[in-house]
Amino acid sequence: MASLARTNGVPSDQPQGAYYTVDIAQSGLLSATGNNFGGGVNPKTTGESINGTKPTTLVLAQRSARGSLRYKKMLDLLQARSNVRIINLVTTGDANGDTQITDLNFGLVFENDDYIQAVGTDIASSAYTTKVLWIKDQIGTAMNSTFVENMIVYDPTTTSDGAVKGNRVESITAGAVHGTPSTIVSAITVAEVAGFRSNVDAETPADVDHATAE
Repeated sequence: MASLARTNGVPSDQPQGAYYTVDIAQSGLLSATGNNFGGGVNPKTTGESINGTKPTTLVLAQRSARGSLRYKKMLDLLQARSNVRIINLVTTGDANGDTQITDLNFGLVFENDDYIQAVGTDIASSAYTTKVLWIKDQIGTAMNSTFVENMIVYDPTTTSDGAVKGNRVESITAGAVHGTPSTIVSAITVAEVAGFRSNVDAETPADVDHATAE
């Protein structure tokens, strides 16, 4: 008779992973250009706005790159304890390449969320004891930290012969998206989707006797 591994394998009640939804409300975050704080958290690269337009100034392109850098670092933090993938990614507010997104929604599917640490203290110094709040804190950490990395930035500046400089590699510094950590925390909403692919008979592989099966 077959049995399910419960110690080191994926938990029997979530054999296909654990699913959490995330909403980052960004309309209240810093959006200025010419500093290290605008850009929010942005999964899109230059030219991926709703209508495909590119930023019209270099400082606007740099702001977009800061958002992309924070998104990259957020993923690094979220998968520190378990493999995770993003699904159902939706952005709001990026009408063109010059605008900063106002809302970011996506789903997180963890391969095994039993490895998630459910105890800690968030960026606003509040203690937490749930997986949902750990996920929220990793996102908040990415939004409240300072990162410096080379990023591809679109430069719309024209040269002396009238050509556009275009994409180039530039060192980008992405600082905290707001000066008050509690404001960052309040902008993030995380919820678990209970019963995601729960372990029911229809989803449990059957034990087959290959010696007698035709």
